[in-house]
Amino acid sequence: MDYEFYPEALEHVIRKVHADFPGNLIVTENGVATADDTRRVKFICRALQGVESCLRDGIPVKGYCHWSLMDNFEWQKGFSMTFGLIAVDRATQERRPKESLKYLGSFAK
Repeated sequence: MDYEFYPEALEHVIRKVHADFPGNLIVTENGVATADDTRRVKFICRALQGVESCLRDGIPVKGYCHWSLMDNFEWQKGFSMTFGLIAVDRATQERRPKESLKYLGSFAK
C-alpha cells in the first residue's frame, strides 16, 4: 500500500480531534503493514508514547485498538500486506504470535 511510517500521526490526530471534541476518545484502528515485525514494535512503541503524552496532558483517551490482531485480507492488496500481531500461514491456517503481540500485551496492566 506504500504507506509512510509515521506513528506520531496518532498523537497529532488525537490532539486535533480533542481540540474540537472534548469528550472521551477511543482509538479504533492503528497499525502498520510490514513484513518486518521489529518495525511494527517500533511503530507501536512510538504511537503509544504519543497516546501516553496525550493522557499526561489530560486528554481522555479511554481505549486503543491495534489493527489488526491477525494478518488479514486487504481488498486492495489481498494477503500481501501483513498488519497482524499474529501471523497466519495461508496454506495451513496455522497462527503464530509475533513479538509485536507480546510487546503490545506488555502495556496491559
